[in-house]
Amino acid sequence: MFTTPSIKAMAKALRDALKGHKVELSHGECLELIARQFGLKDWNALAASIRQKSADKPLFFAAIGEEMKLHRTTEKLDVNDTDLSGSVFNDANLSGTRFNQINFAGARFNDSNMSGWHVNDVNLSGGRIQNSNLSGVEFRNCRLAGATLDGEPLDAMLETYRGSKLS
Repeated sequence: MFTTPSIKAMAKALRDALKGHKVELSHGECLELIARQFGLKDWNALAASIRQKSADKPLFFAAIGEEMKLHRTTEKLDVNDTDLSGSVFNDANLSGTRFNQINFAGARFNDSNMSGWHVNDVNLSGGRIQNSNLSGVEFRNCRLAGATLDGEPLDAMLETYRGSKLS
């Protein structure tokens, strides 16, 4: 979360960096520039956004064509119509997160706790699940044609199992 002191520290860092390039700006001018980076018209609007507690007018930060890095934040994100391809999430807590109409093609989940996940109306064709704890997992109304378990076709296993129950 951004605070007035953190924004002022950003302005100081910007001023110092510009000074190194022989560009002299006042602290106030740097605050105005930072406000514009947040998509706001001036420092007063940015300061008001920081003080504001309501969720209906969040403070936005957009980095167009560049990387945006979040470190040790506890903010809740509302991400819509966004391309995060190539992003990396390390040591992140996404519990309770909802993913709707998301393209995870080529995504990799390594050393992840997915207990209690609910996967509904999801295309996992061509995917691979390995070295995973699936105890207690329940499959309902799933198309299993071509799916294998340790190299054995699941549909054949199910057919054999169902045949043995009829005998």
